[in-house]
Amino acid sequence: MQLSYSLTCQKREPQRFFTASSEIDIVKALLTDYHAGDWDAWVGHYADTAKIYHNTLESATVKETIENLVNILSNVSTYKFDDGEDDRFYEMVITDENEKWVYFWGTWRGELAANNQKLIIPVHIALQFVDGKIVEEYAYYNISEFNSALQEIEAAKTAEEEAN
Repeated sequence: MQLSYSLTCQKREPQRFFTASSEIDIVKALLTDYHAGDWDAWVGHYADTAKIYHNTLESATVKETIENLVNILSNVSTYKFDDGEDDRFYEMVITDENEKWVYFWGTWRGELAANNQKLIIPVHIALQFVDGKIVEEYAYYNISEFNSALQEIEAAKTAEEEAN
């Protein structure tokens, strides 16, 4: 005897995982604005009350985050995220609480202006969206090599000044 099953009676769960969405497109535009240093456009992707956490448990405002990023980038002559098809990964999930989160994984590359040292930093960002705006962001990246290189540059400058 052969049994057959009908799929029509099964309860369909709503889709909760996406690799394409308008929110993912916003994150792609956010990175484009970051690369261009277009901070006016960059800020437009965020809600006025957005809370941003970059390697910290203390939130920063959008304005404070721009100031921090501009300060970091003032030390490099070039910077960008790898942009090959397999170099960036985006996904969006809708949680059980109906929160929309976009996750980004990529590799940031930069070159220090003072000595042309190349830096490679893996980055993960999680961004929560409400009504097409980022309301919360968590970014994780290890900038210890970046900070160490800046300290070495500063120490060399100090040593040179003391020698003269």
